[in-house]
Amino acid sequence: MVTDTALYRYPHYHVSTDTPDKIDYLRLTKVVVGLARLTTGLA
Repeated sequence: MVTDTALYRYPHYHVSTDTPDKIDYLRLTKVVVGLARLTTGLA
């Protein structure tokens, strides 16, 4: 988890309606790529 505010931004977080069809895969990809670049840059 990148932040601790998921409960406030995503109503399906860790409940029965938290299913793969709710994921914004484009946004997820951007976050993962950004975190990879950040950690590579810090290494």
